[in-house]
Amino acid sequence: MSLAISSSSAPTETYKTPRVKLSMRELEALKKLPTEISTEGEIYASVAFSSHKLSLAELKNEKLVVDTSKLTYVSYSDGTKNEPNRTVVIRDPENKNAYVTLELSKANIERLKEKFDGENNFFERSEGVLRLNGEAEAFVAGWLHNIAIDRNYAASDADGNGSIEKAEAKTLTIGFERQTDYDYIGKKVVKINLGSGVRYRSLDVTPDAHSLFTDEDKKGRQSTKSSATSAQYLTFENSIEKELEHTLTMDANFDGKVTLEEGLRDKFGDNYRKNVLRDMEKFHRDLLEKHADLNDDTKLQNYDFGVYKTISSEDEEKSRELMRQNSLKISTESLFDVSRNNAQTISDMLEQLQKQTAENSYEYTSDTTL
Repeated sequence: MSLAISSSSAPTETYKTPRVKLSMRELEALKKLPTEISTEGEIYASVAFSSHKLSLAELKNEKLVVDTSKLTYVSYSDGTKNEPNRTVVIRDPENKNAYVTLELSKANIERLKEKFDGENNFFERSEGVLRLNGEAEAFVAGWLHNIAIDRNYAASDADGNGSIEKAEAKTLTIGFERQTDYDYIGKKVVKINLGSGVRYRSLDVTPDAHSLFTDEDKKGRQSTKSSATSAQYLTFENSIEKELEHTLTMDANFDGKVTLEEGLRDKFGDNYRKNVLRDMEKFHRDLLEKHADLNDDTKLQNYDFGVYKTISSEDEEKSRELMRQNSLKISTESLFDVSRNNAQTISDMLEQLQKQTAENSYEYTSDTTL
């Protein structure tokens, strides 16, 4: 597993002095407890919509033309299918005089009914279409706007065929920043802190999404492994409609937000914490092997990886230029060995170069591998 970012945007990793001074008894007690894993921040947030709630009479008199000839399933990118879906209608969040026809799973329809159980929020039309109204309509419209506009699904569908295909996914604005640090006492990892940042960029400048485009992108980018410790994008579907269904499923408590916790569970499974712990414990063992002086049972210490950013194409070019400059400090043969034998990314090679010139062994501005 790897915790990878472009070197140009990497913060300085720091070994911190103890943040809290504890007694030996408190330290010993902490070492006996299971490692705590904390997640903070949100990934997506729906847009708040308020619209006129129609009366029962108004709902009955609405003139809608809806194609109900197709009964399909909600099909996911991993090949799984849900129960037969329901055709639902809401007012277009971008044009209140127009309507949007959607298909949602029965499971999410039931969740919507449980959450928004007010009068006339769900109107069964005679042709078998479910008309969402009131709070239910506003909630779904808010997520629809977030997907189509904020995540750029509408603009990314360049050919207008309703699907995000191949290179079109590069312009989806779903890459986000990450923060990671952990507390430890000697060899014991006490607490791992995972956070999400607020800076969003398109997928093509999101480091651990590069592997999605290796077939189309011939610029030399290498595949970067993604882990729950460092992931900078979530699993996503290839159309607005499917991503709406997916997002409603991720939003476990229907609060209009997909938290980092909810996103990691969706992408890596309910056991993602186990994977995080495994990766971080391995990193910590390697750290102590290289820096034995950090193995101190008398202190609560912290290792901060900083903010893992998405990067612009300009940033990446600066990274390449910095690598070229630093490469003069080591032999050409050494550089080629790193690239040929380990198939590492530019960030990985830069890390090797910087380590050879770093004055402080506890501070690097580079890619970090777990």
